[in-house]
Amino acid sequence: MTEPIPGICALVLAAGQGSRYRERSGTDKLLAPATAQPDAQAVLAMTLASLRGVAERLVIVTREDNHELRAWLEQERGRFPAEVIAVRTKGLGHSLAQAIRQYPAEKGWLVALGDMPYVRADTVRRVAASIEPVHVFVPVCRGRRGHPRGIGRDHGEKLLSLDGDRGAQALFAGDLCIEIEVDDPGVLEDIDLPDDRRHG
Repeated sequence: MTEPIPGICALVLAAGQGSRYRERSGTDKLLAPATAQPDAQAVLAMTLASLRGVAERLVIVTREDNHELRAWLEQERGRFPAEVIAVRTKGLGHSLAQAIRQYPAEKGWLVALGDMPYVRADTVRRVAASIEPVHVFVPVCRGRRGHPRGIGRDHGEKLLSLDGDRGAQALFAGDLCIEIEVDDPGVLEDIDLPDDRRHG
């Protein structure tokens, strides 16, 4: 088994409302089947599977009031050796800031989105292995930037100031951003609506 990459903390952002998906299906998208096949793994389970064993620490950031998801995480903790931080959040940026405050990292953070289950494990590891303190890192497929993203430790103070729904996009607009070319369309595929899921 490949060893976890030292100095990296992987953060899985799973604190959104998922309101558009819930309006269509009445379910939490993170607990819905990751493909249109009814016996498929849950979206979040598939996301976590690609992150298993990559970083020294794996942390799932969820909403304090999402009792259904928190119960599922408790039930599944034997499968996914992850810590859970339950937050009161004003949006993605605010969730990320709270996680960074509670979980410092020697090199930096791998930030993944809970609703992106199709990213390959080798892609996740490649991004994580690139992380060092000074730069930020983003996978690029077919000319488009995707996720997960790497953020070096030196950007921690900027992350702590995030508030509301705006994430860390500004960090990726400057000269310190390194693009990592990948042949993995999963880095571009998030699940917003039931029809966004792959068929099988």
